[in-house]
Amino acid sequence: MEDNLRTGTKNSVSERFVPDLRSAHHISFMHAREVNADWVYPSHEHKQYEINYVLRGCQKMIVNGASCRLEEGDFVLIRPGDIHSSRSGSIGGFIYFCLHFEIDDPPLLHLLDAFRHSAIAGDSPEGIAIRPALDRLAAYAVSDKSFDLAVRTGIQAAFYELLSQLCSLLSSGADTKDDRRPPHPETAHRIESLIHAAAKQPIYHGHSDGERPLVGAIARKLGISESHCNRLFKKVYGVSPRQYLSTMIRDEAQRLLRDTSLSVDHISSLLGYRDIAHFSRQFKRWTGASPRDYRSGLPPIQPSS
Repeated sequence: MEDNLRTGTKNSVSERFVPDLRSAHHISFMHAREVNADWVYPSHEHKQYEINYVLRGCQKMIVNGASCRLEEGDFVLIRPGDIHSSRSGSIGGFIYFCLHFEIDDPPLLHLLDAFRHSAIAGDSPEGIAIRPALDRLAAYAVSDKSFDLAVRTGIQAAFYELLSQLCSLLSSGADTKDDRRPPHPETAHRIESLIHAAAKQPIYHGHSDGERPLVGAIARKLGISESHCNRLFKKVYGVSPRQYLSTMIRDEAQRLLRDTSLSVDHISSLLGYRDIAHFSRQFKRWTGASPRDYRSGLPPIQPSS
């Protein structure tokens, strides 16, 4: 496949690559519950994000000491570590839908961490945009259908639609932010996209290792200093752009060794290394094993520092 992609660029008029998408998520404790007027959920906290959505009646919540009242159609996003409790606010009880989730996507996590504790009214513009995805998720929670692959896929599709709407809400500058929001997560995400493009260039354009665009080139493209580029990116992703690029190339090298029958020399060339010896030394620094030992499954030696 790599050869086909590389050859396919010949005589191309234009091209534009979308950055690779790799995201892990975990949905847990998704449920719908009907409770009576005496129902109380004691104060607690957890490591997951939680969305609590009232389907009927009224729920009273306290989040980090701040009270909020959720009527039918209202919902609230609770962040990891937020201390919260809940009780019924209706004489006839209420029905609510609850979803806990974790996701590995730094720019999205920073946006979610900027969300305030206040409830989102179901009839507000934000609520109207987000409720369809919540309603689809809630419908799965109350359904009697077997939990088969189609249902699982539907839940995940609705979940990503929910995340998409939340991102639109937060990125638009709606009144849902607090002072915990880090500076310019969107810029950090743009830097990541350019790093992905830089990582792909040796495969798709035959650039050598020395010609691979570096942080300075990315910073110039965005009109910021190299030091500012490094600071913004590390604030969001926890590593420097150069370290992030190195990890991407390492992961691609491991994938090609594991999942293809291409020779080590061919893989070295695809990844933009000037010779196989250079690639082998770098791979051993990454993993503690030579490319051939990694592929053959021999136990790796202790990685060098």
